[in-house]
Amino acid sequence: MKSVTTREFYHNAGLVDGLLAGEQLVVTSNGKPKFSVTRIADQRPRMTTKKARESAFGNPAASKFDGVGFLKTLKK
Repeated sequence: MKSVTTREFYHNAGLVDGLLAGEQLVVTSNGKPKFSVTRIADQRPRMTTKKARESAFGNPAASKFDGVGFLKTLKK
């Protein structure tokens, strides 16, 4: 656990980038802890083709939609 002053934190926000996953940074003001910053592991779900097909609307067995053909019919 690292400890920095409020002034240091606002002038050097890159301190958070230097933290490892799970590490904590305590920000103090007048010697008293004001808040803490914790870096979490990057746990964002990645979009894959399989997930995209599962979350898509419509019947996957149906014929493919021709978007270009549809737009051409609108121009006529």
